[in-house]
Amino acid sequence: MTNRLCYVCEGGDCTEKGSGDVFDRLRDLIKEFDPGQEKIKIRRYPCFGACDQGINVTLYPDKIFYSKVTLDDLPAIAAHIKGDGSKVENLCGKVPPDVEQIIWDMLDSPY
Repeated sequence: MTNRLCYVCEGGDCTEKGSGDVFDRLRDLIKEFDPGQEKIKIRRYPCFGACDQGINVTLYPDKIFYSKVTLDDLPAIAAHIKGDGSKVENLCGKVPPDVEQIIWDMLDSPY
């Protein structure tokens, strides 16, 4: 299986909205089914540039950009990551496509 990455924004606006708690809780939910982070790694990301839509969480290489994420959304996001649920549509499409594309281009870069 391809190793997947889940990034939680830790930019100033997202941090003020509670992204640290989102990161900690999502990491704990992921560890329940992938304790060694062999299938998906969860990481902090400096800033996605979509501050007004934060808290932002992305899945890569899936290229799914979740916005306005709250602690209540995390079980559904974790289920999607695990494969027990579908993409959480109501959290998608809030960021302009060009902003999303910049993130995907950076993550696709070998650097």
